[in-house]
Amino acid sequence: MKDCHIHWMPLIGPADPPEVFMKKAAKAGIDGGTVMSLPPVSFRPDPEHSQHWKDRLETILEYTSHTPGFHPFFWIDPTEADAFEQISIAAEAGVRGFKCICNHFYPEECLKQFSAIAETNLPIHFHCGILFDHHASSNFLRPLAFEALLQIKNIRFALAHLGNPWVDECILLYAKFQAAMRNVPGVCKMRVFLDLTPGVSRVRRRDALRMLLLSGYADPAADILWGTDNRINDYHSGETIFWHDFDRKIIEEIFAEIHAAPNLYPALPDDLWERITKTNYADFLGN
Repeated sequence: MKDCHIHWMPLIGPADPPEVFMKKAAKAGIDGGTVMSLPPVSFRPDPEHSQHWKDRLETILEYTSHTPGFHPFFWIDPTEADAFEQISIAAEAGVRGFKCICNHFYPEECLKQFSAIAETNLPIHFHCGILFDHHASSNFLRPLAFEALLQIKNIRFALAHLGNPWVDECILLYAKFQAAMRNVPGVCKMRVFLDLTPGVSRVRRRDALRMLLLSGYADPAADILWGTDNRINDYHSGETIFWHDFDRKIIEEIFAEIHAAPNLYPALPDDLWERITKTNYADFLGN
């Protein structure tokens, strides 16, 4: 399985050595995924370590050079004055994508920077939904704030956490992106993914997945990613196993509901779980 959402966070202890991280991930059945770099200072200041982008880039590239199957994503604040330089150098250095949390700006304010990333043919992994930070940031991160990305016709991106708590808004936005691609085929070539990483708590998760898979707005089977929000500071194998079992059980229940009333709901592919936890991740990377 691929875990598309693994962080390296400051102020909570050192990262596990690569070989220790790999063993913990393997224990949970994870053989690859995304490791996101340490964050920029605008997300969380770390007075004990350098947060200059060149240091953060070098650190994530060095770490993932020892974790085969796990790909480096560079966490960028596109409002920084040298953002275009960061994009160019990070892409040339070999990152496989960019991480962005719009916690102090609207996505529409940085369309030029996101367009520059799209020109590198690398994906952007956005946080979408309420953020448990120390800023009044939620308005920037509602799903509809990302509607402005329609102006970038060749962008490839993921919205994490299903926009929690605005799940229905996130799914409808996804459907609108799909409609845009149908309406202007050959011109609008964006690719939009939805990342199931919690986010959405266990008490609402069945409703969220049911809405996503049974709404009929679009065929989501090719565009869903699976992740954990785990950390290389101490990758929790048990947490990963819990969410794997929890989500798989819900999806099995949804399949049973479809089979019981096949004319009411759109069909889902038999290999849906493999797509969510493996195949779609390769498409997200652009492999």
